[in-house]
Amino acid sequence: MELKIENLTKDFGDFTAVDHLSLTMTNGVYGLLGINGAGKTTLMRMLCTLLKPSEGSITYNGKDIFKLDADYRKLLGYLPQDFGFYPEFTVQDYLYVAAIKGLKSAVAKKRVKELISQVSLFKVANKKMKKLSGGMKRRAGIAQAMLNNPKILILDEPTAGLDPNERIRFRNLISELSEAR
Repeated sequence: MELKIENLTKDFGDFTAVDHLSLTMTNGVYGLLGINGAGKTTLMRMLCTLLKPSEGSITYNGKDIFKLDADYRKLLGYLPQDFGFYPEFTVQDYLYVAAIKGLKSAVAKKRVKELISQVSLFKVANKKMKKLSGGMKRRAGIAQAMLNNPKILILDEPTAGLDPNERIRFRNLISELSEAR
């Protein structure tokens, strides 16, 4: 897997959020560090095809991600910093609804069960989302992003608001999930 960013720029009027960035990513975990307003979220939104660059290109295995369109998005899992959910839904309901990613019902059911276990939410699978701690909501979000078994997993501020123990647990989970991604 190769995700290549070449001369990527994103302008919003007179403001340049991403300025001629070039890098190549292969399997592994990559982190973006920078001050608020440095363009991290803008870059992630371009990697997810939610924003088009002003200049430059992003390719996946040599093919333009914007031309790949839905074929690229099938390879993608994305968890934004603030993700939405129906507060009255249980964790299980939330994940089943997220299965609109094009998974067949039987596959979705199996993946939901696997992921609930993998993110250690089996004890709260029938608990309403609004009743979960921040860390548990984050883990439910990760499970949602992982439903389609993506080759590329993009997480925006995944540990924001988590306590130190939850951050460690989350880092371990990310490390486990990063194999072959």
